[in-house]
Amino acid sequence: MTRLFHVLAAALVACSLALAIRQARLPLQTAPEAQIASAFAKAGFALSAQRKTALGPELSFTRPGCGVPTRAVLTETIHRDATQFLADMSGADEELITVYGGAAVPSLHLRDLAWPWLRRKLGVMLGLSRASAWDSIGLAVFSPRQCRNNGLDWSALLTNP
Repeated sequence: MTRLFHVLAAALVACSLALAIRQARLPLQTAPEAQIASAFAKAGFALSAQRKTALGPELSFTRPGCGVPTRAVLTETIHRDATQFLADMSGADEELITVYGGAAVPSLHLRDLAWPWLRRKLGVMLGLSRASAWDSIGLAVFSPRQCRNNGLDWSALLTNP
């Protein structure tokens, strides 16, 4: 049993090293804030403000016909208290949409992110999928409920940058 453990541990270390070498050869990506702004601009949003929060940068977007800004909080790390931070930031008149790695997720809690993160990393490491600029980006979008009936498909916007 001990030998099996050591073999698995050595395989994990070798895979991690291979992934690190492969990641080092990837070309530099644009800043995540620029990616988010570009994705929102495709849907007619204009970046109006940016500020820092405990999770990461918060971008505010305006859209014609909606007087309340749409906010997007960007996080590049998995934070164990993300759910509580987002609940504290959310208003009663806002709908919360969470995305991690370019895919919609129920929340930015570790239990919801562990499997997608592992599956994506293993796919890249084994060469089954390509690395993406969205691989480690978590996004929480606070959409005003009063502007919800505008026909915008959030999942398509946020998962297909």
